[in-house]
Order: sequence, then C-alpha cells, then structure tokens
Amino acid sequence: MLPAAAIAQEAPPAQSGDFTIQTYTPPAETKGASQGDKASQPGAPLDGMLVPDGMNFFNETEPNNTAGTANALPGTDLAILGNIYPNGDVDYFSFTGSAGDRVYAATMTSFSANASSDSQLRLYASDGTTVIEFDDDDGSFGGLSSSIAGATLPADGTYYLAVNHFSATNQLRPYHLHLRVQSGSPVPESEPNDTPPTANPLPASGWVSGARNPAVATEQDWFSFSANAGDTVYLSLDLDPERDATTWNGRLGIALFGDADNQILVVDDASVTSPNSEALFMTVKNAGTYYAFVDSATAATGGPTATYILSVSILPKAAGNCTTYTSTDVPQAIGPAAGLTSSTITVPGNPRIADLDVSIQLDAAVMQDIDAQLRSPAGNDNGLFTDIGAAATGGQTQMDVTFDDEAAIPPAFTVLKGLVLEPELAYRLSWFDGEDAGGVWTLDLRDDLTNANGGTLTGWSITICEPPPPPVCPAGYESVTLYSQDFEASDGGYTHSGTDDEWEWGTPSFPPITTCASGVNCWATDLDNTYNASSNQDLVSPAIDLTGADLVGPVTVYWSQRYQMESASFDHADVRVREAGGANPTVLWTWLDATMTNSVGSP
Repeated sequence: MLPAAAIAQEAPPAQSGDFTIQTYTPPAETKGASQGDKASQPGAPLDGMLVPDGMNFFNETEPNNTAGTANALPGTDLAILGNIYPNGDVDYFSFTGSAGDRVYAATMTSFSANASSDSQLRLYASDGTTVIEFDDDDGSFGGLSSSIAGATLPADGTYYLAVNHFSATNQLRPYHLHLRVQSGSPVPESEPNDTPPTANPLPASGWVSGARNPAVATEQDWFSFSANAGDTVYLSLDLDPERDATTWNGRLGIALFGDADNQILVVDDASVTSPNSEALFMTVKNAGTYYAFVDSATAATGGPTATYILSVSILPKAAGNCTTYTSTDVPQAIGPAAGLTSSTITVPGNPRIADLDVSIQLDAAVMQDIDAQLRSPAGNDNGLFTDIGAAATGGQTQMDVTFDDEAAIPPAFTVLKGLVLEPELAYRLSWFDGEDAGGVWTLDLRDDLTNANGGTLTGWSITICEPPPPPVCPAGYESVTLYSQDFEASDGGYTHSGTDDEWEWGTPSFPPITTCASGVNCWATDLDNTYNASSNQDLVSPAIDLTGADLVGPVTVYWSQRYQMESASFDHADVRVREAGGANPTVLWTWLDATMTNSVGSP
C-alpha cells in the first residue's frame, strides 16, 4: 500500500495547453533503515512452471556474488529479475561492449516485499574491480533506487554490473535491473518539438540528444514512438552527458494516459550531483503512439549547458499459452455506502496456472475508497490493491488496468487508465500459480468509507497462462514414475526434526488451511492449534532411488503445497532435493514474499 504522501501530485504544466503533469513522489524512506515488512516476491517456482505473460525477464541465478561468477547476460537490451537475498548478497552480471559505447542501467525496487528500496548499482571495468560509475539514489521507483545513464566504456571487452542493498542487513525481494547499451551517436533533437503534434519521431535506436534551451516555460522536448499492447518502456535520461560536472535538474515523462488521455507521468529525482540521471519504466496496456517528455519543473532552469541524452528501450511482452476469460457478471454498483461488491467469472475445464493476470475496468468518484481482492475456486483469497489512485473528488475517476506480476512498476500515480501494473508490494498474483483454475473466480471490491462517493465496476477479466508440456524423453525411452506418495494411507516414511518441531501427519483443521490435496491426510505444520513462534523444523522424505543404467534425464518433480507465511524477513521456507547424505542440494522453491494477511475495508 502506498501512503498518501506517495500518491502522485498534480501540478500545472510548464506551458499552456490541455495537459496535466503528474510527478511521482516516492514514499519517504530513511537511508539505511530496516523497513517493516509488508510484502515480497513470491516463492520462485520451478523453471518449467514459469511462463510469464508480461515482461520477458532474464532471471538471476546464484551463485553470482563476484565478477568471476557473474551471470552472463544474453544481450544488452533487456530487463533482469533478481533478489538481494539473504542479507549481504551481491549480484553480478556480465555483458560485452565496445569502446565508446554508452551504458544505461537502472534498478526498480518499489515492488520489494519488505518495502525497502535502497539499492546500489556499480558498473565495473573488464578487470571486475575498477568502478567506471556508481549510483546510489538517482532512481525514483522506489525513492532510494539507482540509475546510471550514459557511462562510457573505455575499450572493447567484458563489463560487469553489480547490485546490492545499501545495508548489509537488508534485502531487495525482488528488484528489476534494466540495461541498454547504445553504440554510435545519438540523433540530435530538432526544434520545434514542444508539443505532442510537433514531437520528433524517435529513431530506431531510441537514442536522442538535446538541450533545455532557452530556459523558458514553453521549452519542452517531446519525442513520439509506437508501442504494442503489453510492451514495457524503459526511459533513461543522462543530465550530464559530457561528464564535466555541469548538470541540471531535469525531469522525465511518458505520455499520454488517464481519463482524457492528457496526463504526462513524470519522475523528478532531486539530485543535481553529477553525473545525475532519471529513470522511468512503464508497461502500456494498449497499442498506439506514446511520447517521451523532457523538461524541468522550474521554468528558469536551462540554457545552452542544460544538455541531455535520452535513451528509450521497448521490451516486447513475452509469449505464452494464454487464454482470457471475461466476466458477464457486470455492471456492478460500488458504494456509496461502505460495503462489498462481488462479481464472478467461471473458467471451464481445469487449466493449470503458470501465470495469472487480472484486468479491471471501473469508475469511482474517489478511487482510494476501493480495496480489491481476488478469490480462486480453491478458496485462495489474495489482495490486488488497497487505497490507490485519487484521494479526493475532482481527480482521476477511471480505472482500466491489467495487474501483472511481470509489469514494470506497482501503482504509483493517480492515473489508472491505460496501464499494466504490478499489484501493490504486499501482494503477488503468483500465489495462484500451480492451482487448477477451473471453477468460479470472484472479484471482491470493498468500498471502505460511507460517503456520497460511489462507482461502478464495468468489466473485468482474468488471463491464465498454462505451463509448457513436460520434457520429452530421448528417442527410444519413455517416461516412468519412480516415486509417488499421496499420504492418504500412511505418513510415507517421512521424518522431521527441529526446534519446536511442528510437523504432523493427518487432517489440518486450523484456518486458512483445512484440506489436503489428495483427500484427508497430508503433512502440515500444526494440524489443530496455533503455530509456535520461532519454531524451526525440517520434513525429509525417505531416499528415492534414481540409480539404474537404463535411467536417463531429465528428471521432473511435482508436488502439492499450500501455505500462509509471514514475511520472508522473518519466516523462511524452501523445497530442495539433494543426494543421500546431503550432497549437491538443489533448491526447487523458496519463499521470498510478504506476510500473507491483509486488512481491508468493511466488511
């Protein structure tokens, strides 16, 4: 949930016209402080189940704590999904570049489950130790995220980016790292380009140079580009391209969005320490023409030395085996009295969820009156957002958003039309991953304040992406099940131990977990009472024999689990396989998210 101070503040545009500039103000965050956990990235599923329908991330893998173990990136125009976890973790990534190339890299940390956004970003030379450029806090998503724009590579070779948390006793769960390496020379802007109708078309490279000159209110630089539905745009603004310590406080925007398609969404980090920069990320819901926007919040800022270079990258939406199911249970009135509005979708069959997105269309006189939850046929009830958007009448009143764990950012602006957003940092749609989707899904909207302000749910849908087929056996081989256990007839010979060991075999009877996947029996941590604080326990299967000259890989593992966890800052869980005796452990799933409880409006 974003506090009121984090909601975008509206200000008149620097020039006359029909546009409104919304500047994102990140939540206040104390440097180096340990944040109270609200959420985190969900436990990482098996690679075979991970079929995102949004941004096509390169996934960080451990170990990569040094330049020698850096993850080799497959390109230089991409987004990376990683976790600084556990405390003290550092993630290195390698890429190749040529002499004179310029590097644009930035972290997005406002989806981190522990509400701490404090990243640091370093660009290392080919020796892995010489720092070419460092940034701490020039980013805006969140307020202590990092941005490097326009750092120059001195020679052909391999280079490294390293991400860490400012504090060795804190985490980022997860972060996005965007990278674009530009070669050659940017295309100079061409005046006049002070309005959308006169915008310069972005070149294919997405790389332009310019200056805020003269320093007058009407001096705004607009650049147009096309994007497809679901594309993610990464804009990076270098405010001291000469690296001569002559810099200025520019701001960076993307447009146009909102109720009347007239909103410019802007970031404006306050730093004026060279080399300063701005970074903005956005996933667009609809195909069309969009605009990159450069100016200053202060009309008097500018002149011939107020130079910049802007890089714009467009990352296409990942492809998947996905089906959209649209509700016919609309429209539904929301409020104005405090209460619950529900609408349903029935999904036929039993598609297995590898990725799930939710699209919502509604109007509300005061958007922050509304809290949203999604309930699955299996009874899982997970949050989407709480108190986002405009806080008073007279603001933006329309929502047309797709919520997607793989979007560019969580809610940040009062504009909620035409965007694809992550849920708020306390929530994850991936908590539904692995479920059978067949049955009735319910969207619950709670108007949490009795007043004269109501609204209408006009439409909603869910998009379910299914996992790819299982691996195919080599020619001449067929798949065989080597081990299976449903725990109905017995405990399966599993053993357990630990401090205040809570593992029990039987039928769970304590909400929210009161069922077993196969019937009435399973292993659970405490079947019928409260869970002991500070307990620590392991559940271990008997040895599974995978020897035999006639057996070849790949090996596929399936299991069923249900969980309600406290934040991974305090509560840890994982599933791993290892050889008898403990050798060669491989982690299959890790809990990384926020506490899975939620306070919502009445009822």
